[in-house]
Amino acid sequence: MADVKKTEVSEAGDVPAPRRRTTPLQFWNEVVREMKKVTWPSWKETYLTTIMVFIMVGLTMVFFFAVDSALQYGEYVLIGAKRLF
Repeated sequence: MADVKKTEVSEAGDVPAPRRRTTPLQFWNEVVREMKKVTWPSWKETYLTTIMVFIMVGLTMVFFFAVDSALQYGEYVLIGAKRLF
């Protein structure tokens, strides 16, 4: 069996300590500090990524059109609406 470590339970139970509230100004300062850490993409990266998304959407559209057409043809053959050749 695996060793299981037991933690001691405080006398008050498993009640977590209340969180300290912050003021709106302190919250805003923390937001600004975190925003300074963000690395924003350049316009070139944004442009190229957008082009790649459109290309992938186009390829996906063509793929699903081909699969849908093949399944439709198979259904028509199955119900006898079209001949195989």
